Amino acid sequence: MDIESALKRIAAGDRQAFADVVRHYQRPLFGFLGRMGFDQSHAEELAQETFLRAWINLGKYRPEVAEFSTWLFTIARNLAWHELSRASTRRKWIASEVLPEVASERLQPPEELVMAEQKRRLHAALLKLPLADRSAVALAYIKGWELTAIARIEGCSIGAVKTRVHRAKQRLRQLLEQYDG
Repeated sequence: MDIESALKRIAAGDRQAFADVVRHYQRPLFGFLGRMGFDQSHAEELAQETFLRAWINLGKYRPEVAEFSTWLFTIARNLAWHELSRASTRRKWIASEVLPEVASERLQPPEELVMAEQKRRLHAALLKLPLADRSAVALAYIKGWELTAIARIEGCSIGAVKTRVHRAKQRLRQLLEQYDG
């Protein structure tokens, strides 16, 4: 997607162009918010709020300062950090795709059960990471992100991003080994 032409179309009053922008960034944004520890419905709410704020503040976006995706994910990151810092949100965290407490009438193949358990363990391990590390590793695993963009979103140096991602990967490995042990 050519974001520059979409932004020009938006500036000319083409509201459909913003819908195209939303469709383009929706999946990566959901992925980021999911890795930050939000369940699907909460990630959808935060993504909607991110796009709403982007729409309202589009006149403040400066392409000479950062790419649009960097600007958009900075909005999402700030919203996510705000939500995660609220005590009431901590009680709402639930792992996505958690195995049911009672047996389902529909039996799942063993591979699906194994995959669901792996996702649950990874999600639980991600929630144990410090917020700065979780945010950096979540951004690092969105396709196409360069360290410079992550550093801009995080408001830190490239070296700090490398350190956070490395530290997060090590901690995740330790936590997942504890689950296996």
